[in-house]
Amino acid sequence: MTINLRPPHFRDPMALDPSAELPLPIDSELLDTPSILVDLDQVERNIASMASLAKRRGMTLRPHAKSHKSTFIADLQLDAGATGLCLATAGEAEVMWRHGVADLLLAYPVLGRAKLDRLAPIVEAGSLTMVADSVEVASGYSDLACRTGREIAVLIEIDSGMRRAGVPPEQAGAVAVEVDRLPGLRVRGILTHAGHSHAALDQRGIEEVARDEVRAMQQARETVERAGVTVEVVSAGSTITTPYLSSDDGITEVRPGTYVYNDLRTLSRYACTPDQLAVTMLATVVSRGPARATLNAGSKSITTASTVQHGHGHLVNRPRSGFALLSEEHGVLELATEDDDLRVGDRVQILPIHVCVWMDLQPEVYGTRGGQVVQRIRVDAMRRSL
Repeated sequence: MTINLRPPHFRDPMALDPSAELPLPIDSELLDTPSILVDLDQVERNIASMASLAKRRGMTLRPHAKSHKSTFIADLQLDAGATGLCLATAGEAEVMWRHGVADLLLAYPVLGRAKLDRLAPIVEAGSLTMVADSVEVASGYSDLACRTGREIAVLIEIDSGMRRAGVPPEQAGAVAVEVDRLPGLRVRGILTHAGHSHAALDQRGIEEVARDEVRAMQQARETVERAGVTVEVVSAGSTITTPYLSSDDGITEVRPGTYVYNDLRTLSRYACTPDQLAVTMLATVVSRGPARATLNAGSKSITTASTVQHGHGHLVNRPRSGFALLSEEHGVLELATEDDDLRVGDRVQILPIHVCVWMDLQPEVYGTRGGQVVQRIRVDAMRRSL
């Protein structure tokens, strides 16, 4: 017999009690820490800016929702002109489809009956495009198409230099033909992700990665169409490389994600300016020592992501103090002399290194305007890694 020790009135704790009335000052004791603050004014500007860029360049915009995992934020993007959403997991696709988003791209090779069965209702609704770089993966899609009685659109993933997934451009035609022949599948185009732009040393290096991305997709399109498969969709572009792409290059669709919030990685990659950073982690000083302050935000909150320039994160208005040590629940700061005023109980705000991972660790984040919390934002697809 299973004994349930969870009382019926128990609910998972939130940083802000569900009964708290809004608006609420961000320094209110009713807002617990660590908690994530989202500057809604800046989010709206970021969304509008990327939508405008894509429109000016003649490309459709399909934001990658893994960066926010929120139906509320997705609605803002769709209302601003996005044609649909890009997802990384079957779980994210389920969440967004149940919310009513009818045009979804699952940009990941989905393998195995368990995941494919969960996608069946989305396929039956005609709402899902899938990605493959092999017949082995596409065969599972074909079986799903036959079981549901619905054709599945497929994009062939191209390796434009990241060496993570995808076929070389010169092999794209052969793979596209094989996939297109499978029952129930129709190859609609090609897709790539130039994530190695993060490794570029400077702005010029990033632009070089973007041009390599373009050349790879142009070559892949040529080989696919030479093989007799029509290419309707050429999908590329991250937050970092999208500013260097246009329809003149043959790119029809871009899939930036991080731009909605931005983080220190996109800042260091010239993809945003400091005022476009829209998210911080609110944390509390829980211990003090000589030249040290310990926060209640450790690796389970801010993650272990780091860069050479920013370490594990950057304190707002305290640029000379940085993280010297992270454990699961503790973030230990090495304090600059000018920050020796910090006391136990004081609160600080941390800028993210990799905001997408932050959003996978919090069930709820808090939209702010003018220094007040004005909106509870559910992270609906949190921990949907399956």
